[in-house]
Amino acid sequence: MLRERGVSFTPISFAKPKRTNAVYFLPFSLPKLDKYQRILVKLPASRVIPKVFLNLSGVPIPLSKIAPHVVYAGAPALSSLPSKYKGIWRVYLLPFRLYLPTLRREARQCIFIANSRLSAKAISEVYNVSEPDVVYPPVEVEKFGEVYKHRDREDMFISIGRIERGKMLENAIYLSAMTGVKGVIMGSLVERDYLEKLKRIRDKHHANVEIYHDVDQGEMIKVMGRAKVYFHPTIGEHFGIPVVEAMASGLTPLVPVQSGAYEVVPKELGYNTLEEASSKLRDLLREDMRERVHEIAMGFSASSFKRRLWDYLSRFLDN
Repeated sequence: MLRERGVSFTPISFAKPKRTNAVYFLPFSLPKLDKYQRILVKLPASRVIPKVFLNLSGVPIPLSKIAPHVVYAGAPALSSLPSKYKGIWRVYLLPFRLYLPTLRREARQCIFIANSRLSAKAISEVYNVSEPDVVYPPVEVEKFGEVYKHRDREDMFISIGRIERGKMLENAIYLSAMTGVKGVIMGSLVERDYLEKLKRIRDKHHANVEIYHDVDQGEMIKVMGRAKVYFHPTIGEHFGIPVVEAMASGLTPLVPVQSGAYEVVPKELGYNTLEEASSKLRDLLREDMRERVHEIAMGFSASSFKRRLWDYLSRFLDN
């Protein structure tokens, strides 16, 4: 977006990025501790004096005293939404809790943009500010739309998400076991232990589920062109880009009511329990809603996102 409009910009990260020239603090790459890096990026950012900060980390680190600060955010990790940080894992968020008063002060000064209404409510809850405006994330709808017109589809559902415990992919296995409908899970492998857990659950429940990890996008789209339904298993997901990708591909989505994705699908396509999802899945396999959901998905193009985000940035850059 910025290059297209001839705007010069400087990427900033806490650790040295692998592929991008940037201002950074740590002289090597650090693939772990992402949550902490979102706070610590303040160190290199404080050395830059731009016309405006565009913060895509979602965390309102104190930068407004240097320049106007626009934060594009999902729901904060400290919100009351379902989270993978349970039990002992809640200790991982302790630095955020200790730093929360500082983040709240900055939240009153910066301009928040949320990636869904669900996230907007969570931002308001955690930072004690008004609910921000919403700009939904960009989706490669044209690319996924290449298989939209495929007619020869199987009675099969697909679930897509990083293979990590927070994505609740076991719900897809339970759904298959409850209905007897074939399922396919695809996603990048983050936690191998969790992958093995999914396989054990599948075998225990004799579920007809295939699990693929690190599949390239082209192969993933081909598989999507064979299925009829997309099942989103992640309760409390801030948005859920795969839901829109699936709609663009001609799949009928079935999503948790408690999720950002529920905001953008026809309301009859939400579920509150797996029992409700299993009943709806059987019905959706017999219905053809491709045209309806594909039309919705086309509103999430990258061009639409860039146009809306530019409306917020341009007030600081057009001077």
